[in-house]
Amino acid sequence: MIKYLMLFGSLSLTVVANTLLKMASKSLSFEGGIVSVLLGYLSSQLIIGGFAAYALAAVVWVYCLSAFDLSYVTFVSSVQYILIIAVSILVFQEQISMMKWSGCAFIMIGVIFWMKG
Repeated sequence: MIKYLMLFGSLSLTVVANTLLKMASKSLSFEGGIVSVLLGYLSSQLIIGGFAAYALAAVVWVYCLSAFDLSYVTFVSSVQYILIIAVSILVFQEQISMMKWSGCAFIMIGVIFWMKG
């Protein structure tokens, strides 16, 4: 049971990391030189939090790779698409087209078939 929680934790941390970096990108300036941009990154708590979440997700992901077949964890990680769409709608008020919903449905159907097969 713990390995499934770790897998979901890794996927969730990746979604959190993406969300934090997206939030940070709205407040950062990409004007000026590379040093200016890097200093903006280093002074943003959201950027630092996003990278920390990615790092923790990577550590947990390595555990998942040892606990599951590579093909299994790779396909299960597709659930991130659904989680990202939920964040896109709930946090960023993005509009998701019917075509994108259809694509996600096909992905999830494929994941279910993969897991059953």
